[in-house]
Amino acid sequence: MNKSHSVDLKNFRKPSSRLGKGARKCAYLSLALGFLNCNTANAALDLSYLQGLLASTPEGGWVQVNTNKFSDAWASTQEGGVPDSNPAAVVHAWSSVAWDSTRGNLLLFGGGHANYAGNEMYVWQGSDGTWTRGSLPSRMERYGSTATFFTVDNAAPQSAHTYDNNIYVPINDMFVTFGGAAYNSGAGFVVKGPDGNPLPAGPWMWDPNKADPNKVGGTDGSGYNLASPGGNMWTNQYGKWIGDLGPSYLEGTTAYRQENGRDVIYVTGAGGGGWPSLFRYELGDVRAGEFGSFEKVAVAWNAPSFQGASTIANNLFIRTTSVRGFQMGFGVWDLSKSNPANPDANRDIAIYLVNEDGTPFIMNVDFGIDFDSINGKILMWDGHDNGTVWETEPIYDNLGNLSTTWVVKKRMSSTVLQPNGNFQTGVLGKWDFIAELGAFIALDEFSSATQDARVWLYKPYSNIQQLPSGVLPEPGTIILNIVALFILLWQLRGRSIASRKSLNCY
Repeated sequence: MNKSHSVDLKNFRKPSSRLGKGARKCAYLSLALGFLNCNTANAALDLSYLQGLLASTPEGGWVQVNTNKFSDAWASTQEGGVPDSNPAAVVHAWSSVAWDSTRGNLLLFGGGHANYAGNEMYVWQGSDGTWTRGSLPSRMERYGSTATFFTVDNAAPQSAHTYDNNIYVPINDMFVTFGGAAYNSGAGFVVKGPDGNPLPAGPWMWDPNKADPNKVGGTDGSGYNLASPGGNMWTNQYGKWIGDLGPSYLEGTTAYRQENGRDVIYVTGAGGGGWPSLFRYELGDVRAGEFGSFEKVAVAWNAPSFQGASTIANNLFIRTTSVRGFQMGFGVWDLSKSNPANPDANRDIAIYLVNEDGTPFIMNVDFGIDFDSINGKILMWDGHDNGTVWETEPIYDNLGNLSTTWVVKKRMSSTVLQPNGNFQTGVLGKWDFIAELGAFIALDEFSSATQDARVWLYKPYSNIQQLPSGVLPEPGTIILNIVALFILLWQLRGRSIASRKSLNCY
């Protein structure tokens, strides 16, 4: 999502001289922060730990940011963990994460199908780099002799392969999962109906405000340890909208943006043998019980896709493709042409990708993809070559029409330390751009040797470095750079004064 922030210089008044010297400095700093697109909601985030690591990371480089192991957050059997199971599958079994931009945390939910029954939430904390647990898993019960399982209280989802289907919605301040291949059936989310038979469920929403490592995500007594209290953290959103009932989310993808002050999720799902449609899910005020809307707005016609990932770049919804016999790299929908009254009228555009030397760039199912809204680039990472990422951007002709051929640039890691990659099932939704940091966050594959899934930040190349010689930045960019330099120098001055005081230089 791109948001435009501006400062009205014409009507700006110099801070009053009656203010204290420190207050005037704060007023000037507030003006500077306005230039730097810092909004009120994010100003309170404690990202100093991550910012400090990024400051010493070169562009094009990686830095590991977790300070303990993923396995440190697992629940023991005594605490209420799933007996005789391995939570590593929450990472390696077709999983995804979501960036909680309100708290600066990474939220991980997964498992599912034949891999793992636990539906616990994991929270990686950006404030100090620690893996923690947001909930304990729910106990499961089988539906007759079938492969379908319910959570015992119907108050939390089954674990699932989540593909690229986990996302955070900041206005409602909720984590959303559409699921995919649920435990143990491999089908969509279900709950037990009044007659004991399955009813469709989801998407499910998890409330980060209720996170507690010692509580089950559902109700009291619904965990494997019957004494564990319930946190009532989940809500089933099935049917809490007006319009279409939505697709199957097997191998689905999601992307988020705000529209008219509302949380909006664009989601694709399996359907038509690799020809998924695009749906628009607009949320109401979830906690107030307000209904949203769910409607099909476009169809796939030119670029088939099964497993993949997606992002929104400006007004384009972009999904990776990976079907043998088809050489295109992306299927792209123009969101300005979304048409719920006639979704067939908005068909996808097949985008062919080429390397800088003109040879075809071959897409694969493992890529994670997201849009760097600061530098205007689309970055992909598949982990096959450790920390190598691939960069591209939309290309338009002189008439403003979208070109169907985009150039992909290979970006080798500028740091020796970088992720191992080598994913068993793909990056998918484990690669997100964090606008508050101007960096990407990535979850590495789980390592049985270290019992860890490492969290990394990737610092992309900026447009300034990539400008050809003799080309100057736009005036707005120059202003931003000057203000940023002012803040940096002011911070350095403050540190210098503090150091001199500590050495009794005053």
